[in-house]
Amino acid sequence: MKKIALLICFIFIAVPASAQKAMKVVYFDNYQPFSWFDEQQGMRGILIDVLNEIIGKRMKISLAHEGYPWARAQKMVRHGKADAFVTVPTPERRSYTNVSSEPVTVVNVGLFTKKGNPKMEQMRNIRGIADLKDFSLISYLGAGWAKKNFKGFEVEWADNLDVALKMLAKGRSDIFAQPAKVVLFNIKKQGYQDQIVQVPDVTLDSIDFKLCVGKESPHGKILPEFDDAMKGIRTDGTLEAIYAKYK
Repeated sequence: MKKIALLICFIFIAVPASAQKAMKVVYFDNYQPFSWFDEQQGMRGILIDVLNEIIGKRMKISLAHEGYPWARAQKMVRHGKADAFVTVPTPERRSYTNVSSEPVTVVNVGLFTKKGNPKMEQMRNIRGIADLKDFSLISYLGAGWAKKNFKGFEVEWADNLDVALKMLAKGRSDIFAQPAKVVLFNIKKQGYQDQIVQVPDVTLDSIDFKLCVGKESPHGKILPEFDDAMKGIRTDGTLEAIYAKYK
């Protein structure tokens, strides 16, 4: 009997905490193509595919992907009800998470306008946010980047991304400035390829999305290995292959 008890004890000691329980990663459930909930397939998107490749396939750690309204997802990590999320590591988020050194993805903010806009040549000379004051702007409620950067600007705020694109296609405003991958994916999804174009050669901002693991999570020690693997998929072509699926 003592031998059995010792054997059971040894098994629990020998198995690391990260292998005993799936790592729960939470996401914004409506942020295509980075993360969204699909009724048939569950959570989908670039972030899910990258973590499946690195943490699931290369690091052999079981993953559970769950989507929620973004504010709720962040609270879950803050209060220890989830292990991690992928986002911009603000000082507030760093207060309750440990953050990867390597970005999971780099989000470039591009400019979009109605095809045939006579101001296109002026737009091509935009070099910073201050230059946008010469144009009419549109964004949507809940667009965090625009809310932060467009203080003091006159902006027409649509109810959501779909409505913003519809209004832009009709020429209601000159410029829609948002993460390019998000806008391009949704332009294609909604069939606006012949009505909305990206202003070429203008990147307004670049934002690093990093893996943020809760300080109370048993998976907190994975970050050095994660960073090494992230470098690997960036150089071996795996990351570009993931991006290509969502163009």
